Amino acid sequence: MAEVISTMTSWLSQAWTSILPFLGPLTGVITVVIAYFALVWPLRYQRSAAILDQAVCSLGRAYSALTIDGSQTDPVPADRLNWLTAARSIEAYKALKSRVRVKVHRLIAEDHEEYWRHRFYLALRHPAYRQPSYYYPWGKIHEEALQPEPIEPQSAIIVHAFAKWPKSRRDSIDHADFHRIFSETDPRPGNIGLRTYLDDLNVPGNARFHDLPNPYPDLTWLERCLRRFHLWGGVRVRR
Repeated sequence: MAEVISTMTSWLSQAWTSILPFLGPLTGVITVVIAYFALVWPLRYQRSAAILDQAVCSLGRAYSALTIDGSQTDPVPADRLNWLTAARSIEAYKALKSRVRVKVHRLIAEDHEEYWRHRFYLALRHPAYRQPSYYYPWGKIHEEALQPEPIEPQSAIIVHAFAKWPKSRRDSIDHADFHRIFSETDPRPGNIGLRTYLDDLNVPGNARFHDLPNPYPDLTWLERCLRRFHLWGGVRVRR
C-alpha cells in the first residue's frame, strides 16, 4: 500500500511539473477574467436595480394618472389625457422591465406588476366601461369645441389589457405545495366552515382536499432533507 501511494505521489509530482510551464500564461488570463467580473457584476446589479425602481415607479404613475392619485375609481374620469398618460406609463414599464437583467429583480418586478394589475382591475370593473358613451361622451363624437374629447382608442386598449391576467403568465396558486402547507400550518382546525367546504365534493376543485387526514401528518425527515437541498418540490396533498 505504501508503495502504491509513493508511486502515485511521484506520478502526480511529475505531471504537475510538466503542466506548470503552461499554467503561467493561463494564470494571468484567469486573473484578468476574475477582475473583469468582479468589476462588471456589481455594476450590472446596480444598473438592474435602478431600472427596476424606475419600472415600478412607472406603474404607480400610470395608476395615479388614471385615477387622479387614487381618489376616483368608481369609475375613473373619462379624461382623454389621463388615459393617454396611463397608457404611456404602462408602456414605459414594459420597456424598462425588458431591460432588467438580474433574475431576482425580474421576480420583484413581476410581483409589483401583479399588485398594480389588481389595482387596475378593481378600478376598471365598473359597469360604465361597458357602455360606449363612456369612451365618447354624449353617445357620439361632436365637433363643437367645448365637447369632451373621446378616449384615445390605443390608450383604452393598453390600459384595459394591462388589467387582465396574461394568458402566458403562470398562476403561482396552481403550483403551490399544499402538502407542505397542510403539514406546516393546517388551516382546518378551529374553522368548521372551511373544513365542511373542503369536504364538499360538489365544489369544483375540491376532490384533492376531500377527506384529508386530521390531524395532517408532519413532513418526514427525508422530505425535509430533500426540500432543504431543492431536490423535491412535490405539490400533491397526502391522502
